[in-house]
Amino acid sequence: MIRIENHLNNSPMTKYLSPIAVWALSFGCAVGWGSFVMPGTTFLPTAGPLGSALGLLIGGGIMLIIGFNYSRMMSRYPNAGGSYAYAKNILGGDHGFLCAWILLLTYVAIIWANATAMSLIVRNLIGDVLCFGFSYQIAGYDVYFGEILLSTVLIAGACLICTLSKNLAKWIMIISAVLLFVFISICFIAVFIHRGGFSGMEPLFGGKVSPAVQVLSIVILAPWAFIGFESISHSSGEFKFSNKKTLPIIIAAIIAGTLSYIMLTLCASAVYPDGYEGWSDYIASLGTLKGLQHLPTFYSASHAIGNTGLVLLGIAAFFGVITGLIGNYIALSRLMYSMSRDGMLSEPLSRRNKHGAPWVALLLIACCSIPIPLLGRTAIGWIVDVTTIGATIVYIYVSVCSIAVGKREKLCSYIVFGLIGTVTSVICIFSYIVPGFQTRNRLSTESYLILIVWSLLGMLVFRLLIQRDKSRSFGKSEIVWIILCFLILIVSVTWIYESTKGQANNVTDEVMVVEADLAQQAGMSRDSNEVRTAGSKSSYLIHDMSDNTIRFISVQSALLLVSLAVVFSIFSIIKKREKDIEAERQLAEESSRAKSLFLSNMSHDIRTPMNAVTGYTALALKEKDLSDNVRDYLEKIDFSGKHLLSLINDILDMSRIESGKMELYTEPSDLCAMLDECQHIFSLQMESKGLTFTVDHSSVNDPYVICDRNRLNRVLLNLISNAFKFTPEGGRVDVVLTQTDREGDKGDYEITVSDTGIGMSPEFAEHIFDAFERERTSTVSQIQGTGLGMAITKNLVELMGGSITLETEKGKGTKFTITLSFPITDKSQIEDEDEDDITHDFTGERLLVVEDNPINREIAGEILCQNGFEVDFAENGKIAVDIISEADPDTYSAVLMDIQMPVMGGYEATDAIRAMDDERAELPIIAMTANSFESDRREALDHGMNAHIAKPFDPNELFAVLAKLIK
Repeated sequence: MIRIENHLNNSPMTKYLSPIAVWALSFGCAVGWGSFVMPGTTFLPTAGPLGSALGLLIGGGIMLIIGFNYSRMMSRYPNAGGSYAYAKNILGGDHGFLCAWILLLTYVAIIWANATAMSLIVRNLIGDVLCFGFSYQIAGYDVYFGEILLSTVLIAGACLICTLSKNLAKWIMIISAVLLFVFISICFIAVFIHRGGFSGMEPLFGGKVSPAVQVLSIVILAPWAFIGFESISHSSGEFKFSNKKTLPIIIAAIIAGTLSYIMLTLCASAVYPDGYEGWSDYIASLGTLKGLQHLPTFYSASHAIGNTGLVLLGIAAFFGVITGLIGNYIALSRLMYSMSRDGMLSEPLSRRNKHGAPWVALLLIACCSIPIPLLGRTAIGWIVDVTTIGATIVYIYVSVCSIAVGKREKLCSYIVFGLIGTVTSVICIFSYIVPGFQTRNRLSTESYLILIVWSLLGMLVFRLLIQRDKSRSFGKSEIVWIILCFLILIVSVTWIYESTKGQANNVTDEVMVVEADLAQQAGMSRDSNEVRTAGSKSSYLIHDMSDNTIRFISVQSALLLVSLAVVFSIFSIIKKREKDIEAERQLAEESSRAKSLFLSNMSHDIRTPMNAVTGYTALALKEKDLSDNVRDYLEKIDFSGKHLLSLINDILDMSRIESGKMELYTEPSDLCAMLDECQHIFSLQMESKGLTFTVDHSSVNDPYVICDRNRLNRVLLNLISNAFKFTPEGGRVDVVLTQTDREGDKGDYEITVSDTGIGMSPEFAEHIFDAFERERTSTVSQIQGTGLGMAITKNLVELMGGSITLETEKGKGTKFTITLSFPITDKSQIEDEDEDDITHDFTGERLLVVEDNPINREIAGEILCQNGFEVDFAENGKIAVDIISEADPDTYSAVLMDIQMPVMGGYEATDAIRAMDDERAELPIIAMTANSFESDRREALDHGMNAHIAKPFDPNELFAVLAKLIK
């Protein structure tokens, strides 16, 4: 069976992820090798055991808030792309590109970090077994061939697993993530049993600043510590369960990650080697230690339960690397797949193999990653540091999207959680990019330069993208590039600040030594040459620092000039495009006006004779003593006339949709009653064809909603009618309405229309929602249709803010699924329409029919008189106004008013009647016209008319309206 979604041109990703697999993916990507190292290198030196634990708890709480934002976005956009897709769909293509560009570096950097971390594990726990072959040094780190080989095998192996077997990758993630958490917990419990509890771990805080500042320093690390938990958003289209159920999974993953970080941090502070007075002395000397003592977490586990603890924690670290590697491969490949599908990346990156994996994207990631281990761990660490800022920017985007959705749909929880996520993320990012904002845990100097270069490269890529953008999806938000320029400016200032600060400290130390020598020489020797030499050395050091500062500023100026040049180039393209768009808009408006005028005239001119065809046919069918042949001829004329009218309506509707003039007319409605009405309409037809027809709405708790009842009815009638036409005798048609969720005053609903009919071929199913598309088969060719029904259905569903999907298989049947959200109301708001079914006695009621066409006057008169009315006629609006002004106020019960008439049209006549100074001004006036657009209906009501009925009119509809208006 194939499944087609209305917003995709290809089939969606295969659903294979269970809840436990999604948890494993989220937790496994968040906790990696860094969680075993950071306690000794960052957490404890910054805030001590208690401060770190408190900071991690608060940071985890902030991540839970951001996780809430992610879960709500996933429920609305359950496809590949994650935060990129949310930014693109909610904020626009420019924001989507920026978010995606940051995510690309973030995820690939984590892959590189995990691929090279295994060498660190082996080097620290086993020794130099991989230190063979050629070697060299980069940024103080010794790179060996053996370690390069291991990293390469890991990169290639992870790519192979993700490409050839998604199920194998899933089970590796599940097993690794579960054992990762279990082994960390076992070691934590063992350490504290061995130690005898938590007491004696003083000092509880670290550093020389206040405990509050220490805790805040750890909280600011939360985006780095938890980056990866959101990776599941890129696989949300592959969940085997509803995306609305992801929040508990995210909560469980973040809690598990928080506990893992805290347990490892407490382990690192609980045990220290002999010769140290406490954990603070031990941690302060880590730089001089090697082997196990260089890794406090592993040392504590080994000290508590010997080699067993070392093995358990070593395996846990291995699993942390594997989950981070495979999980980010999955996330990055889905991101690239989504970007390719949207035209941001090359088309081949969206290709998938028979297993459903985007194999080209996975292969490209592997090819780009294999050379990276050659750079050495230090250089890779510079790139990985950038993920701190990258993750924070992405969290800002998701939080802003939550605010935007909350404002649009009036959901307070979205706005509140979005605001909290935005504010905390902005604070975090400012702490890293603003010079002097906070001095603890700042990024390496090289990381700032990498961020600047990557941002500038992103501008250049976008410059090429917007130049080739034929669909004009980009270039609609100049603020994005202004913000990016500002970011480059701030980060470059920070880069210079950090670079010159470090150099200034070094120079200051050297100058102090020189000045001390100078003072000593001045006191011990009178040799002026020695004094001058020492003074020259001091001046040289200061001059050298000044030269370096000038070079840094020159580089910064060059980067800023290039970024400004690119931004101005982007703006010039945007401005040129805006001029082209304005010219095209004016041309389109002129074309639209001409088209609308033509369609309006065509509709009016066709409906007028159609009124005669259907009217006289209806009258003829009421004649007695008709022969069977004549009756058959009349019925076929009536059927053909209605089919022609349906075709006209479809063309007009499609025209309104394409021109953006189709609007919703919402009112309180009963969804269950609408389905019951559909069942009543089709039950006899289904029975005559031998079809089993069921309608089920038993699971709906809130049936009363605000919606466009007529448009939703149109959608239902189209789908059920198609199911009836394309299902052979003995089959079944099922319509099911379910309420999937309720949040505040809004309800989520799902409508399925399924049949056991002829189904569709995969080729046609791809184009089912295209206009004028019909499958060319012998069966379908015998069934009448315009090829517009499904195109109109899709557009109406999207106009109502919903989506429609299709599942079909040739020869087995078809299933359409519609998802919609409506404001919920109560039964008291629903008009009681039971009285519409009551037969009204119009005997003695007099009507004035204002119609310039004599045939239409005759038809209307015959039909009205047959139902008890007395009828007078007027050939135009001027005669109608004169008749009413001269007649007694209670002469006429209502006026049926045509619109387009000579001398005086219907609108002018209505205005004149409403201007009368007695009760005649309140006379019910019904527009009965061949002008059938929604704008015509609104204009009629704006002129004071009470109702609008399109020709050819349905007598039952006319009588129902008259019954309501005549008191």
